[in-house]
Amino acid sequence: MKLNNKKVKSLVKILNIILLTLLVGFALLYLNILSFTAIDELYVGILISPIAISMLFVGWQYYEFDTSGEGLTLNVKRVGIFSFLSSKDKRVDLPKYKLNSYEIKRGVLNDNLTLFINSKKESNVVKVKLQLSILSSEERNSITSELDKIIQQNQKQIKSKVA
Repeated sequence: MKLNNKKVKSLVKILNIILLTLLVGFALLYLNILSFTAIDELYVGILISPIAISMLFVGWQYYEFDTSGEGLTLNVKRVGIFSFLSSKDKRVDLPKYKLNSYEIKRGVLNDNLTLFINSKKESNVVKVKLQLSILSSEERNSITSELDKIIQQNQKQIKSKVA
């Protein structure tokens, strides 16, 4: 199954334009180039500017999830104005039989997906943490059902090898 969130790219462009115009507007208010008499511009700037700046730096992610074939492929790329500042692009490409378990933590805007992968290292399990932006409940359910299928197949193979 292939899954991606193409809607994030267009949504991020619109959101970034709105946030940048807010920041420019508050900068103009702060420098007294524009006047805003209804509400004190200092309080509005103090309240909304940090929120706007943090939204620009949140780092929206575009993901591609593919479980077709023998492997599990998950690409996570940052999109947005400041995406070039960090190298948070991740690519997980592994055989399905190495997947041990997973965990999804829901956030306000981002969901954190943690994959536990069997390895040949001393610890035997490697954690891979990924952030997925703006997951609908349908997308989250399809990802969890696919990962559950893979884990169930892995457990069946382990039981058949032991018996």
